[in-house]
Amino acid sequence: MKSKKSYQKNDKVLVSSFAGPDVIVTLTRRYLVRETKHKLGVNGWKAQITSYKEVEKLRQHGVPYKKGEKPIVFVADWQIIKKC
Repeated sequence: MKSKKSYQKNDKVLVSSFAGPDVIVTLTRRYLVRETKHKLGVNGWKAQITSYKEVEKLRQHGVPYKKGEKPIVFVADWQIIKKC
């Protein structure tokens, strides 16, 4: 499935999370099913949560991140809501 919008490296986007709140992440590396050896079955991005406020929102919903951490996450294309 092709994404309706094209995003570039270092774009800031709003994504939906499985924990509940929507968070802003910075896209760092693109993963395509046909080009990677991992074969996750879904196209997406390696991304980083760069705001401590966003990490705190996830911590309040039960995600076990440490305070002050800026985690690296995988974002599937279908989780991206819009560009910020």
